[in-house]
Amino acid sequence: MHVIRKTLSPLSRAAHLFFRSQIQLRWRGGPRLALVERVATADTPQAQQARREQAELALILQQLASVLDEDEDIRPALRHLGFVEQALMAAGLPALYSVPLDVLQRAHEQFEGLVTNWSPHGLASLRSRMAVAVSERAGEEEPEAPVVASQAPPVPAKSRAVTTSTF
Repeated sequence: MHVIRKTLSPLSRAAHLFFRSQIQLRWRGGPRLALVERVATADTPQAQQARREQAELALILQQLASVLDEDEDIRPALRHLGFVEQALMAAGLPALYSVPLDVLQRAHEQFEGLVTNWSPHGLASLRSRMAVAVSERAGEEEPEAPVVASQAPPVPAKSRAVTTSTF
């Protein structure tokens, strides 16, 4: 019994490493392979943020699709919102800044009219992000007020010298 246990011990250890943790197979000086436990690396804040944004995007798309699929006549009628949905699928949340502004404004209006219950987190988040994108982009693309040139020449400032006249 001891011989069998001693013989199967490396196989048991390999199975434990394989099924219970991440492993890395390396050549060790020739044709032998060694099972080495991989040390888990700490996620960077950027990686964690990207993962959160990806999860939020998935939630937004899932809830938006469920709203647009409630009635089969909704999607063709709300084509601006459908366009924004396709852009989100293709490029993620930054797509809100690449969609033409007039399309985004119309999609936002359609979204406001379509949804009455804003309690789902994905829908509320999309509403907020669309409103922010519309307001930021409208502020950027707003033309400055035109300067109207006066037709009359500028009036020179009056001199402060007092003149006396004798009649």
